[in-house]
Amino acid sequence: MTAALAAPTPLRDGDLSLLLLDEGVPALLVAASHDEQITRWTQVPQAISLFEAGLVTAGWSSNPTVVRLQVCLPDLSPAGMVTVWINDSGEAEVGYWLLESARGRGVARRALRLLSEWAFATCDLELLQLTTLPGNTRSERVAQAGGFRDAGTVARDVKGSDHTMRLWVRNRGGALERPAIAAP
Repeated sequence: MTAALAAPTPLRDGDLSLLLLDEGVPALLVAASHDEQITRWTQVPQAISLFEAGLVTAGWSSNPTVVRLQVCLPDLSPAGMVTVWINDSGEAEVGYWLLESARGRGVARRALRLLSEWAFATCDLELLQLTTLPGNTRSERVAQAGGFRDAGTVARDVKGSDHTMRLWVRNRGGALERPAIAAP
């Protein structure tokens, strides 16, 4: 059984806003598809057109098991995306990416914490997971700063290929526990 997530609302932390998707999201996705770091470490495909991005984003609003929000700053709107979804195993997972102009400023850490706190408070979740590809040390630092702890490894599909990824977890209430998950 797959659970639906609560309908998102704009979230704010000072000058950082997590906003609902709008007509500008395809252009954001195109920019991400031309960012080598985003396409290297995430599911974002390389070098897509605005038409292709529009096709991808058109179907996003119809899936009640995924919540996507734009990461926006006053001087860099929009600067990236954060996502929470229910994966094929019925577990809640989060992901994030930022355009180069927003990196290195603590934006990803703040956005991840804001999204995580919202997900625990609004979606009745007990545990959040995120995964990182081996070598993605910047994302691992964001995960740790966001209250996630290393929970071993897990196999995941990334752009059609199986990869062993590092699994990070955070549970409700900030009490961080390591679940019993076997390594592949």
